[in-house]
Amino acid sequence: MKYFIYFIISSFLIISLVVVINLPLRIIKPVMAEYFPEITFSKIDGTIWSGKIYDLSFANEYLGSLNTEMDLRTLKFYLNDNEVSVEGKINIISSIIEEKINLRETNFEIGSRRFLQRVPSISAVSGNNLNMTFDVDGCYEASGNLYADLDRKGLLNQAVTTKMEVILGCKDNKLIGDFFSTPNQDVLKGNFTVDNELNYVLVANSALVLSKISKLLTKPLSRAPDIKIKGNLYELFYGD
Repeated sequence: MKYFIYFIISSFLIISLVVVINLPLRIIKPVMAEYFPEITFSKIDGTIWSGKIYDLSFANEYLGSLNTEMDLRTLKFYLNDNEVSVEGKINIISSIIEEKINLRETNFEIGSRRFLQRVPSISAVSGNNLNMTFDVDGCYEASGNLYADLDRKGLLNQAVTTKMEVILGCKDNKLIGDFFSTPNQDVLKGNFTVDNELNYVLVANSALVLSKISKLLTKPLSRAPDIKIKGNLYELFYGD
């Protein structure tokens, strides 16, 4: 009788292991439909351990095909389509324990006008070693750097590209960033905040512009005037 019980338990464990190993990745369909209705795709292949989501789109904006690999601790993902690439990891254990998404070692590059058409002054955006902990209520921890190419007109109306760098962080459940031009920070610098509903506030100023304006005034300005912009990121990129 004892050996029969051992046999039943062992058989159950083996069957359960086989089921888990072969669990299809398509089980995430209802989760994506409920929590990410803006995301669409043509099909899903593979298992939860190694799979692929084809023709992924966000808000009718085509992204490409997403490859996923998972072990008991980490979910790795990779997307590459022409001028758009994204790769990173999600720490599964921390995400389960904290009930928050724990994004780690994420890098991306966007050089496609499809994504940047609403911000024509920016020709390329990239992120390096981004780490972030967040949920629907906001951001709790963030680090890493963003980079952007800002296109503008020079004194003689010639095209000038300014390199921008952003240092990320979190404060009061909001994503925050301090940005500045490189190598000359006088061209443009400032900061921004983004809340959990993607509302943003951006404040910027330019010491270089201040210097040029001051030369035209009888009483020079003491500091560069701030430019403040408010809006919503989703409406900016995907609104009518």
